[in-house]
Amino acid sequence: MFLAVPALCLGSQATKASPVLAQDALFTTRVEGLQATNATSNLIDASGHGFTTALQVIVRKNSARTNATQLTLPISAPVKAGDTLLATFWLRGQHGSAHLEFLFEISRSPWTKSVIYDAKAGQIWHRFQVPFSAADSYSPGQAMASFRFAFGPQSIELGGIDVVNFGASRSLNWLCNELSTESPIGTVPVSFDTKHPLQTMLGLGGDFCQARYGSTEAMDVVGHYVLHHLHVAHARVGLPLNYWEPKQGEDHDDGQAAASFQTLVLLAKRKIPIVLSVWEGPEWLVGDSPKQSGRSLPPSQYRACIEAIARYLVLARDKYGVQVDDLSFNEPDYGVNFKFTPQTMDDFIRQAGPVFLRAGLKTKFLVGDTGGGSTVAPFARTLLEDPSVRDYVGPIAFHSWDAMSVADADYNAIGALGVKFDKPVWCLECGYDSGLWQRQGNPFATWDNAFRLAFAYEKTIRLSGASVMDYWTYQDNYPIVDKNGPKPYPSLGVIEQIETVFGFGQRVVRAAVSSPDVRALGTINGKGALSVLLVNSGGAGRLIVSGFKLNSPMSLVIRDQFGGKLLRRRTSSLGVLVVDVPTRAVITVVPVGEPEGA
Repeated sequence: MFLAVPALCLGSQATKASPVLAQDALFTTRVEGLQATNATSNLIDASGHGFTTALQVIVRKNSARTNATQLTLPISAPVKAGDTLLATFWLRGQHGSAHLEFLFEISRSPWTKSVIYDAKAGQIWHRFQVPFSAADSYSPGQAMASFRFAFGPQSIELGGIDVVNFGASRSLNWLCNELSTESPIGTVPVSFDTKHPLQTMLGLGGDFCQARYGSTEAMDVVGHYVLHHLHVAHARVGLPLNYWEPKQGEDHDDGQAAASFQTLVLLAKRKIPIVLSVWEGPEWLVGDSPKQSGRSLPPSQYRACIEAIARYLVLARDKYGVQVDDLSFNEPDYGVNFKFTPQTMDDFIRQAGPVFLRAGLKTKFLVGDTGGGSTVAPFARTLLEDPSVRDYVGPIAFHSWDAMSVADADYNAIGALGVKFDKPVWCLECGYDSGLWQRQGNPFATWDNAFRLAFAYEKTIRLSGASVMDYWTYQDNYPIVDKNGPKPYPSLGVIEQIETVFGFGQRVVRAAVSSPDVRALGTINGKGALSVLLVNSGGAGRLIVSGFKLNSPMSLVIRDQFGGKLLRRRTSSLGVLVVDVPTRAVITVVPVGEPEGA
């Protein structure tokens, strides 16, 4: 997410940082998995950049896993959750380009990552500095700095590795600003491939799942605020199966279940398409203690579960007038709280489909709804390749919690799966950190949260082919509004910007950008007019954006840590717009009215 910058001088503040890696870690730790890529490693002489010895890794064979060959350096000092850290390393290719991934992660399952960073360099030594915050607290040896080398044949030279900890004395936002200030992006051309549009957007929406957590309110303060201030194009609602049928054969249209029905009604009145998802189940159905993760539904209980869900859907239709379009079990790959394998999910849907049809239900099962993008393709393939469930399944769905911690190839695989099986792709929990609720203070109120969210939206739409993006959540859970105001957080403003670009019917177009500090993605409408999203992770600079209609009036919104501003601009006679951008900013440009001569 954060990109290469020149050598940074943090002045006297640097003395407040302490190292978390042993001084000789690079020289005493062996590279793992050399045989997997027919690789070799050795230490070489290097000088002129503050270090005299570097690690050379020569990779000779491709691998499907980027971590097949990697260097893992355990931390030698404790780190606390929320600490601000800075990783520094130098990279070059011996004979051409060099490509690696840097990660800071826990050294055991579930391999929780604080940061993942993609680094590329040529034959000249290049310094990278990566700021991040610790996802959890770690004792020495419990976390590690990892360098992954398995990106095809290449000769990599790596040196000057350092990870320092500022603790709580400096915020991540401060560190990012210090880095960006020292690295202005200059003048950056940005162009868009409007001749080859990709997926057609259904739009941006969100999750409304508080009833499944036990709320008896159909909509809380945050939800009401969002519905009145954003254009909600899609919604995902929790089906509280444990409250709907706490005892076998006893359906309860009251309490939390009634709240979920009323949520459906509120959304349906706005003509918002709805997905219904199951989290917990009653103890009689799945056994063990309530809300326990990872429980597998016994095959002997498939029928009872199917019938309970079908009765809920029928009541939603017949009493409340709501047709639910799609249904899923939340994160069945992970098991929150129903765990399915691809085969057992296939078996369940094969039995449920005919029951739904006999009840006159048009509801389809989503393919996946997995906890991350990296797991949806292997999970979904079984269902997509089974002709016996073809009529019962709908779009491919996943959650983007791993958007910042997996390689681009994992998200590209989602889009490829959608194209192969002619299925829309939906991201039904958009976020970048599933543990953010555990962070100290209120991270949801910060600009850093909003800024990272913009990266998650851009990467997910660009790579996965997603046409729906549902934020987790549009209620008081990962809130984008302070319920005590109610007062919007910066994240609401960023989502408001993004939805102006990726609204209903807009077709996604990719961008060519000359700076690694700038992310860009656009859409075109039915008349071919271009709208764009720009995310600048570097310092201040100027973007020369082309691809617009000639002499077109444009609405330009620039948002950074100091707030947002709306500007009116007109493109040139060549369809170019010049945009001056501040440090760490989210920028959107959308057409207003018609161009002259249209």
